[in-house]
Amino acid sequence: MNKKFKKIVLRTASLVSAFAIMGASFMLAPDETQLRSYAAADSKVQKLEDDIKALEKTQKELLSKISASKNEASQVSQTKKYLDSLIYTLETKISTSNELMKELNLKIDEANADIKVREEEIKKTNEKFIARLRMAHEDGSASYIEMLLEAESISDFLSRMERVNAMLEYDKTLKENYQAEKETLEKEKDNLTLSVQLQQETLQKLEQDKKDAEKQSSQAASYYNKLQSDTAAYQAQYNKAKAEEDKLDAELTKYLKSIQEQNSSQVTATGEYMWPLPVGKGVITCTYGGKDPGGRPHYALDVAIPYGTPIYASNDGTVLTASWHSSYGYYIVIDHGNGMSTLYAHCSSLAVTAGTQVKKGATIGGVGSTGYSTGNHLHFEVRKGGVRVNPLNYVKKGV
Repeated sequence: MNKKFKKIVLRTASLVSAFAIMGASFMLAPDETQLRSYAAADSKVQKLEDDIKALEKTQKELLSKISASKNEASQVSQTKKYLDSLIYTLETKISTSNELMKELNLKIDEANADIKVREEEIKKTNEKFIARLRMAHEDGSASYIEMLLEAESISDFLSRMERVNAMLEYDKTLKENYQAEKETLEKEKDNLTLSVQLQQETLQKLEQDKKDAEKQSSQAASYYNKLQSDTAAYQAQYNKAKAEEDKLDAELTKYLKSIQEQNSSQVTATGEYMWPLPVGKGVITCTYGGKDPGGRPHYALDVAIPYGTPIYASNDGTVLTASWHSSYGYYIVIDHGNGMSTLYAHCSSLAVTAGTQVKKGATIGGVGSTGYSTGNHLHFEVRKGGVRVNPLNYVKKGV
């Protein structure tokens, strides 16, 4: 082979090799448009974001109603109802945001795992590619450059070049495919990481919203105390709340008796009943048989404890009711079978719905001051045959 031909071959081979190993590409950082596109493409993420937006709309509507009614003495009960709903809405937003956080974190973990696999595959592909460029003669084959250098004529060179090009094109395509997969996964990871960062900012805002709502709720609860200077107005509010409470008590007694008579309980609890709050926390402010602040007999345990403290199911059972009442606020009734049931009132949030089967110790809600209440506490009832009985005859005191 003459020197001129050899020079051309070397230059051509160098260009082919350089072209083959080029595969790097630039990646753009995810922007908000990309993030929204990703969210829209993931149905579960999109649904959670839509739920949060709907709750934000409800929150704004409630804030507007509170603003319009909070200065009217005649609107105390209605304002309190709006505040109860606002707290519950905020709690639901926080719960939904936490669920979204878990979903995003799960997807980030999946993306990281996929990226690790792809990177290993790309590494192996590159090693194979480099090895093929540096083939030694002992394996019985020549390197690409040596193959070209051994050409004896232009036609032989072109023939060898065609074979080399086919092999290099395969390597290049393989590398590009792996690189494209890696970049796609890394971009997805960037988008998800940004989603989590945005969600964490949202959670911080929600925590502030919750504090604000708790403060407003405390102020609304204090309205009842402020009314004491106007004896007639205070007594009217008190009588209204207690009348609603008596009405609900009669309805529950009748309903729970019918369940016992029909033997229709889905779950029959066994074993001891547990204290429905974290043990060692809180203070009993009113016992069964004592007097409530208005002087009426009290057929439950009231336990003062910080806002948001988890409330536990006292035993296995089926949730009969998880709703709002003007006096009890957000409350839960659980049927335990054998004519036994428990009631948990003034909740800030509900973690169960009617029909849910719960295990003893399951979190069913959070402590609050919803309904006719003058502070954060749990109103806890135990009923036998629908009739209220002393909880301490069934539950070991946990404070």
